[in-house]
Amino acid sequence: MTMEPMDATNLKLIIFNSFLGAIANNIRAIAYDFTSDTILIYGYLDVVPEEDDFEIIDNAVTEIMSSCPEFLKQEINLKQSNQPFGKLNSYKGWVFCRYEE
Repeated sequence: MTMEPMDATNLKLIIFNSFLGAIANNIRAIAYDFTSDTILIYGYLDVVPEEDDFEIIDNAVTEIMSSCPEFLKQEINLKQSNQPFGKLNSYKGWVFCRYEE
C-alpha cells in the first residue's frame, strides 16, 4: 500500500485543534516537526518540565496520532528556556507562542 504525502495544511489544522485547551500557563511556545512515521513536539517552558507537563502534551499528541494514522511514533521534547522566540528552533512551525512583552 502506498501512502500519499502528508497535506501540510491539513496537518496544521489537526495539530492546532488537538492543542486547544491543552496548553498550560507555564508553556511559552510549542513547535512541531514530523517524519514519515513520527510526530515530534517541542515545548519551551518558563519552568523545569514536570510529569504533568508531559501528560498534557501527550494527550494532544494522542489526538494528532488518532487523526493521522501514518504517525506510528511520537516524540515529546520539553525544556526550560528563557531565550527570545526568535532564537528558539521552530522546526516545521509554531503551534503556539505566548504573548510576552
